[in-house]
Formats: sequence, C-alpha cells, structure tokens
Amino acid sequence: KIMALTNTLGSTLYRMADFKHLLNAGPEKAVASTKAVIAMVANILLYAYCFADKLDLGIKVIEDSAKEIENIIKKQDEIKKLAEKIYKVQHIFVLGRGISYPVALEAALKIKETSYIHAEGLASGELKHGCMALIDKDIPVIVFMPDDETKAAVLANATEVKARGAYVIGVGFESSPVFDYFFKICDTGASSVLPHIVFAQFLGYFLAVRLGRNPDKPRNLAKSVTVK
Repeated sequence: KIMALTNTLGSTLYRMADFKHLLNAGPEKAVASTKAVIAMVANILLYAYCFADKLDLGIKVIEDSAKEIENIIKKQDEIKKLAEKIYKVQHIFVLGRGISYPVALEAALKIKETSYIHAEGLASGELKHGCMALIDKDIPVIVFMPDDETKAAVLANATEVKARGAYVIGVGFESSPVFDYFFKICDTGASSVLPHIVFAQFLGYFLAVRLGRNPDKPRNLAKSVTVK
C-alpha cells in the first residue's frame, strides 16, 4: 500500500496512492520548495508521535516550533546581515549530526539552488573524510546544534573547522565561543528541525537577492520534473 503526502490535489502521486494526505500548505509558485517542505516535515513528525502514542506531545512541539519560526521572521534582518558578510564566498559547508543531518542537506540544497554558491551538507561525524581538506581561511561553515545528545560532538566538530580558519556560523539554542556568528533558536525537541530549516531558507533568499539572482526561478531548474 502506498501513502502519499503531497501539496497538490490531483497530482500523479495523489492519484496513484492508496492513501492520500494533503499538506494544505497553499500554492507554491517558487521552483525551490519552502513552505511545502516545512509542511511535509511537520506532518511526518506528527505521524511519528502518533505511532508512538504521543500525539498530544507532537502537537505541542509543532506549535512551539511555529512560535520559533515567527521569531525568525521578526529577526530576519540578522540573517540579511550575515548574507551581506558572506555573499562573496565560493563555498559554504553545512554540518549536522543525528536528526540535524537531513537539515544540513536541505540547507545546502536551498543555498545552492537560490544563490548558485556551492554549498555542501555533511554529517558532522564524516567531517574528516574529504571535506576537511577543503576547509580554508574564512570559508563559512554552518553548524546546526539542537539541545540533544549530539551537542558535545557538534561543538567538537565546530572547534575542528575553527582551528583551520573557517568562519563558524552556529545555529541553535546556545552560543559558544567557537562560533563567529550565532543565531539563537530556542529548542523545541525533535521539531527544532523546522525553524532550523527556515533559517537556511532565509539565508539562501538573502544571498540570492544580494547577488542579483531570482530566488523564485533558479536557472536550469523546473517546477515539474518530466524526465526519469
């Protein structure tokens, strides 16, 4: 049996699936998906909490993350200033560990799609394999640090890239001397991934605008994929 989470009523996936779940995020005209991604991750989290018989807790953490997203919107000028500082770079690396690893992948995807700056998302534990050879002076490295069991290891990774001259951008619940720039996002448990993704979406947007690129219509990309 196939269950589909989709934002488009009547899409091919919607029609083929045995069970359908509409995200109801509203029309998304931009090629690079933003609100649909947030809606999908939020729904997957709710399903996970539901299967664990903790739906009430799931609803609470999602609501808490929504408040943090509102705070990010209010503080977006801080992200704009960060984009102004780093927009001339050729490479950006994004580190995440545990549940933050897919956040790092999504963050890198959004940055390179909208700004055309090469961005690479990496599992922090794999830092020593390949990526470390590319770390040089002033290369931005974004580090996602939620309040979970990965915190100490994430800080250790941040220290490693800092020692090699990187410009370390910390995103999470608590600052550290190792961060050259810190953007605070209060921890909301597993749903912390949602505001962390929104931070990356804003950064990609502001980088694109600063570079004179259209973040809604990235070159070479299409809204509908028609090839296999």
